[in-house]
This record gives sequence, C-alpha cells and structure tokens, in this order.
Amino acid sequence: MTRNFRRATGVPARIRRFRPVAIVAVAAMMLAACGGDGGGGGGTGDASEVDSVRLGAILPLTGATAQNGNNSRKGIELAVETINADGGIKSLDGAKIELDVADATSDPARAASAATQFLTRGEPPLAIVGAYASGLTVTVARVTERRKVPILTTSFSDELTSQGYKFLFQLPAPASEVGKAQMGYATEIAKDAGVDLKNAAIVYANNAYGESQAKGLRDQADELGINVALYEGYSPTISDATPVARKILSSNPDVIFAVSYVNDGVLLMRALRSQNNTVPVIGGVGGFITPDFQKSLGDAVNGVLSVDTSDPDKYGELGAAYQEKYGEFMPQEAHDNAAAVYVFAQALEQNPTTEPEELADAIREGTFDAGAAGSMPGGQVDFDETGKNTNAAPLMVQWQEGKLVGVWPPDIAENKPQWETE
Repeated sequence: MTRNFRRATGVPARIRRFRPVAIVAVAAMMLAACGGDGGGGGGTGDASEVDSVRLGAILPLTGATAQNGNNSRKGIELAVETINADGGIKSLDGAKIELDVADATSDPARAASAATQFLTRGEPPLAIVGAYASGLTVTVARVTERRKVPILTTSFSDELTSQGYKFLFQLPAPASEVGKAQMGYATEIAKDAGVDLKNAAIVYANNAYGESQAKGLRDQADELGINVALYEGYSPTISDATPVARKILSSNPDVIFAVSYVNDGVLLMRALRSQNNTVPVIGGVGGFITPDFQKSLGDAVNGVLSVDTSDPDKYGELGAAYQEKYGEFMPQEAHDNAAAVYVFAQALEQNPTTEPEELADAIREGTFDAGAAGSMPGGQVDFDETGKNTNAAPLMVQWQEGKLVGVWPPDIAENKPQWETE
C-alpha cells in the first residue's frame, strides 16, 4: 500500500487481519450471500483479530515551528516504543501501535491536507495526535471531526474546545487559563520577593495560540490592577526582534510577558539583552522551555521564568529514557504528546475496539493515569463534554543553573523561584 507520508518507527509493518473499507464491503456482501451476519469492519466484535493499531501524528516537522514539532515527534515515538516493548495493547492480544507521521510544514492548509490524506488514503488511523501549534490543530480538527476520528491535542487555543466538537480532546489547560496563570503566578512570585508589579508589557505571536494566551494575560492584569503599558502582536516568523524590543523598553515595564515559539523567543531575548534589559521576562510555554532555547542563549537563560503545562520535575522514568535516547532533557511538548499516546493506549486497554467512534467514547468516558498521562497535573487526565482535560493546571518553571525546574505554586513545585532585577 503506497502512502504519501513517512513511517516514523522502526517497527516492521505487520499483516493485519482487518482490511480497508472497500475490501470489507466486498467481504460483507459475500457473508450476506452465504447467510452470514454481514458484520465486516472492526468494532469491538473484531477487536481481538487485529495485530496492530494505527496511530497518526500530524506535526510541523519543517517551517517556523519545526523544532517544537520534532520535539513532539520524539516524545510520541518514545511513548509508542515503550508501550510496544511492554507488550503492546494487552486487551487486543498484544497488538502493537503502528505510528505514521505526516509533516504539517507549519502551514494550516498543509496540516489539513495531511489530515485528509490520513483519513482518505488507504487504511485510516484509529486516532490522530497533533498538531502542536494551535493554528494547525484548528484546521486539522475540522477534518477529524467530519471523519469522526478522535484527535488528541496538546494545543492550547480556547477555540478548539468551544466548537462543540465530539472528537477533539485537549490535554493541557486552554490558552486563556495559561495566560492568566502566566500573569497571576508572576505577580505572586514578585510579591513574595517584595516587588509590587505596576506596569507590564505583553508581546505575542499573532496567531491562535498567541492571541488566546495574550488575552488571558491582559484579562488577568485588569483583574489584578496592573497597567498593560504595551500589548503588541508580531509575526512568529520575524527575523529581527529589535523593533519589538525597543517598543517593550519604551513602555517602561516592571515585567515583560512573551508568548513565543523557539526562534522568535530567542530573537526577542537577544534583542532585549543587546539593549541592556534588566526587566524580568516571563515566557508563555512555547519556545521558552525547550532545549534549543537554552542551547541558543547559554548562561543568559538562567533566571528566565515561563508558565508551563506540566512539571519537568515529575517526568520520571520516561524523562530519563528521553534523556538517554536523545541526549537532552525532555521538553514539555515531548512529554505532553507522549501523554496523548498513553491516553490512546489506556483507552484501548479499558475498551478494546477498532472503531474510531467507539474509541472516542472511551476517551471521553475514561480516566487515564498510565505513563506520561500520570505525570500531567493532577496525576491523571479526564475529559469533560467539551474535550477539556478537567485536571489540567498550569505551573511556573524557571531556568536555574542551566536546568528547567518547577517553582510555583509552592504547594506543588519542588523548587523556589528567583526574582532577579538589577
């Protein structure tokens, strides 16, 4: 069978006992002619007859968000390899997860096209994980919803769970809540250090992710009585952040909030440093918590705070395996996408099926704590009727001595924050 996307694991292709739709239809007609029940295509009745279950991943492997997309892919691949090595899906007699990855190229239209290929060419996946960036996931989700295939996403945009979708499941807190935590936690950390924040600058990538999170920042600032001296969107594909940095410093902020990916985040930090900035910078997940951010900035990364969707101190054995396999710490997008794979696998363990609609029901009704799902905030993943994870909660992390550690809230973080000003 020819596919226009790349196989992402080293697991050999297996001969499957379930068939593409056209063949199933022919078989059903033959069974009917022979007096059979005509049951052709999967479902719980056929679940014990599969040798593998196909999971699709649609990620930006090239383009502006390629670093985050490739980090996500690594986490997904590691989760698949770990589950398969541990015996596969035991409720399906050890069926292995077969992973196929498509490149969304950081472009929403291409992401939608990749989703369409997954779902219309050859044998469709049982579920999809993706597509990292909210702008990509918005277009992919329209396709998966029409096709009634579940998509497990680590994208933040509030738009994703406000459409009434029945097949979309969002693992992290929505962007508006992340933005509120980004502002609220920073205010609490500053106050704990004896600093009263009065003026804030907010800059953000002007897409679904950045705009939703920035709105949460501004709303929380209004609630806390903090003046937003600058509220500025910019293209995430910028090649020079100097004009943005100048606007920030001209607004005389007490704190700078940035919602950025890796490349633009690094450019922004370098531009601020070149202008002798001493104002604390608070990142908004995205690029601020990746290995590439630290590699690009070196020691200058120390002291930088960022809101996060999971706690790097809690990644445990999977985090250690990632470090050993890839030679760097496990970033948030790798961990949270691995959690999506574990939700997929545990849902099948609890409700073995080869039907996407039945799997969606199992995901919606289940509670998941296996593997990386158990190291998400709250220790488990549980979705409401909109597809939100009801246990999702942001936290604050900080670069300290070259390591990313959890620092706030104090009741769940293992380390103390450092509020640094000159």
